[in-house]
Amino acid sequence: MNKLKTFLLPILLILPLSLSGCGTEFNPEHMEVTLNTEYSPGGLYDRTYVILTIRSLDANPITLNKVDVNNGRCGYTARYRNPIQLPAHFQMGQALELYLNCSYESIVKVDIETDQGAASYRFK
Repeated sequence: MNKLKTFLLPILLILPLSLSGCGTEFNPEHMEVTLNTEYSPGGLYDRTYVILTIRSLDANPITLNKVDVNNGRCGYTARYRNPIQLPAHFQMGQALELYLNCSYESIVKVDIETDQGAASYRFK
């Protein structure tokens, strides 16, 4: 009986730790993440903006808490270099545009955290 207790006790202690992460994955299909460029001719110089658009496709409200582009190595702002205000609250069809501070070709991965969990999106 002591051998059984010795064997089962560690398993019973570890089991809740391994199950605590279950159910926290966010369904990536609830958000659409797209990458585009926008050409803007200017008086002194022309510019091409790299824009990441995050759009809700879910009927339920979603709160976007965090966005990391290339593991945080690519910064972003709103249009006209205004700061992005997070958390952002979405209803179906609503979108947030992030103007990226890196080239289109360098974008590999975008990680988002919402009130419903986290998801990653890959571009290469």
